[in-house]
Amino acid sequence: MIINYPDGRKRAFQRPEPNKDRRLKQNRTEADRARDKYIKSNMGMAFEADVTKSCEYYREKGLASIYKRPTPIRIVRMSKAKKGMIEEAYFEEKSTTDYVGIYKGRYIDFECKETIHESIPYHMIREQQYRHLEEISKMGGIGFFLVSFKSVQEVYLIDCRKILREVHEKKHPGFKRSFFAENGTLVRRGYNPPYYLLEALEAEFGEF
Repeated sequence: MIINYPDGRKRAFQRPEPNKDRRLKQNRTEADRARDKYIKSNMGMAFEADVTKSCEYYREKGLASIYKRPTPIRIVRMSKAKKGMIEEAYFEEKSTTDYVGIYKGRYIDFECKETIHESIPYHMIREQQYRHLEEISKMGGIGFFLVSFKSVQEVYLIDCRKILREVHEKKHPGFKRSFFAENGTLVRRGYNPPYYLLEALEAEFGEF
């Protein structure tokens, strides 16, 4: 296929071969790999930005106080020339969950996950996150996962105990979208807030 530009330039455009499975490594083009790299590097950023905006909305309305935990940073070198300036540092792996707060006198703690696939693999949730949320639940807090299936624009809020129960019963390979649809609560989208988190929270856990 030839593309003709208004200035007379021509460019050949190669159509993807229809019979090749683009998911297989040997069939992936450089453009496919670049696209996947970009998606993975930005995965969850827009989702978490909208979750944070939702939390800010609820704080401004005086309905709930929920904050995103800062990512721990290990400082390697400080600037000698400029006081207080960090010259070298790196992000440490987060030890617990993304968000923490209080709603109607109850402590809440939750982790956000996003995927372009139809399931959340077991290893996508770190072992310490499972342990942390299990501890929160045992102490009477509200722990949950907020999971975004980007390809279908669906976000589910699910009680962490439902996930933990599955994990304890067997070494779970992962959780399909159908699992969240059947056992969790679909979060309604909006403009302000972007996600109706408190509405979904009450639907999932009952009245507070």
